[in-house]
Amino acid sequence: MNEAPKRTQFKEGFVEEPSTKPEQPKNTPSAPPPEMIASPAEEEEAKVAAPEEVWPIVVPLRHKPIRNDKGELVHELIFREPRGGDINRYGNPTRLITEGEGLSIVIDERKMHYLMAALCGIMVPMLDQLDPRDWNNCAYRLRGFFLPDLGA
Repeated sequence: MNEAPKRTQFKEGFVEEPSTKPEQPKNTPSAPPPEMIASPAEEEEAKVAAPEEVWPIVVPLRHKPIRNDKGELVHELIFREPRGGDINRYGNPTRLITEGEGLSIVIDERKMHYLMAALCGIMVPMLDQLDPRDWNNCAYRLRGFFLPDLGA
């Protein structure tokens, strides 16, 4: 008395194969999925990959102080958080360019210079006095805020 498993026929002639898994009782709670715990190396990598900036950003002038429009000697530049209106007025100072399989970030120096002046409140002719190394330190601290979020 060996009975063959019953097959259920669906529309269009498809036939459902009988399940070989034993059925679970309906009221039995299933186990929750295991929690994924990051390794210490992954946690450290996440900290390094996305440093959280606190506004205002203070960039020390390590090579040469400059004078502001009041004639005072400035040893650090304090930048406020950029807004969409800043990009509208001065343009986006960064571009992403694909080269082969990778991406590179290009800074438009003129736009960045005008944005730096707007964000720190020092007039453009006064920022012209910046040591190139100090200028680059400021530009590289700010460039990430003008790039798209690649996760979006």
